[in-house]
Amino acid sequence: MTRLMGALLLAGLLQACAAPKPVDISDNWKPVNTLAAKPQEIPLKEENELPRFQMLPTDATLRHMLERWAKENGGALDWQYPSDLTLVSGLESIKDNNLQRALNAVRRNYAAQKLRIQVSASRSMLVTKMP
Repeated sequence: MTRLMGALLLAGLLQACAAPKPVDISDNWKPVNTLAAKPQEIPLKEENELPRFQMLPTDATLRHMLERWAKENGGALDWQYPSDLTLVSGLESIKDNNLQRALNAVRRNYAAQKLRIQVSASRSMLVTKMP
């Protein structure tokens, strides 16, 4: 009986160690990182298609947003309004490459605060309070 148990145990162990025949993958195998001999251009979105003047998640206040817009327009911001203002949901719709159209939307959203925004010939932006 022990010989039979030993033989069965030995046969079971030999079966457990047997590996199946490997699958031949040489026909459809391709290296993952193949590099071309010459560079290829990958087209990106045209920069003029992306709106320059819009509210971004990094804009904390109106002053910060207008300061960024002034820099993108090649000027500086002269903030003479008595306080800073929070951003409002109406600014989310502003996505424009034209600074004047974008500023008109800002003026409409802050009409109750009597916000005056002027852009000079030198591209600097002046923000004051209307009387």
